Amino acid sequence: MIASKAPSSKHLGMRVRVTQYVRVGHLRWLTKVEGVVERAGRRPVGGIEMGGKASFCHQDTLMLRDNDGELVEIALDSETQVENLTK
Repeated sequence: MIASKAPSSKHLGMRVRVTQYVRVGHLRWLTKVEGVVERAGRRPVGGIEMGGKASFCHQDTLMLRDNDGELVEIALDSETQVENLTK
């Protein structure tokens, strides 16, 4: 398990499994993604309709490259589990 809440550049190249629950209506779906960390960072939350508010509200993200070579960007929250698979 990656201990820090927000993965940093020291996690680049690590193979990880990210597990999240996604709410869809009244249901909760379990999602799992495995891949190599390409980038870890933060992105602004909100859009142009929020004006200047988006400048201080950010969300932690991970960019993974999965087994097929596809890039997957994942928004992390307090319930997200990131498991280190690198041995």
